[in-house]
Amino acid sequence: MEVKRIIKEALPTLVLASTISVFAGFLLNSSLTMGEVVGILIITPPILSIGGDLGTTFGARIATHLHSGLIEPRFGRIRLIYINFISLFMSGLLVSAISGVVAYFLRIVIDPTGHLSLVDFMILSLGAGSILYVSILMLSLFIAFISFRRGLDPDNMVAPLISTTADLIGTGMIFVVLTFLT
Repeated sequence: MEVKRIIKEALPTLVLASTISVFAGFLLNSSLTMGEVVGILIITPPILSIGGDLGTTFGARIATHLHSGLIEPRFGRIRLIYINFISLFMSGLLVSAISGVVAYFLRIVIDPTGHLSLVDFMILSLGAGSILYVSILMLSLFIAFISFRRGLDPDNMVAPLISTTADLIGTGMIFVVLTFLT
């Protein structure tokens, strides 16, 4: 009986997540010019991966806190949520900064003719990353609270929705920041 409930909850979520992933891939494919491809393709996977990882980690923590009764599913100033939010956000920024530096040097090795500087890569990784991380962490909290209130298991909802939404938002933010850089 538990398996049926999990499938009933998770299947629509996974279908929606797949649709969002297709759209994010289309956005990535249609937005690049050849001169930007190498650098952007190097920086995109870590930013998207970090965003999805932070969001699903935060969602799992919130779900655990909800199930154990440590927090109630309502928005407000909850110290436990705030501490988790800030620590995950700061972790994301640290990894984004490292990803920006690594992507820059890999781009130099692979395509020395690229026009993005180290500062551009740092602005790109930290700018797109910070917008993505705040958006995804807030969305993760929202999905966990709403699903818990409706009697659904947040663990079945947060991970697939957040990981694919992070791909979509992250891809969009990379190109927004890239537009300001070029």
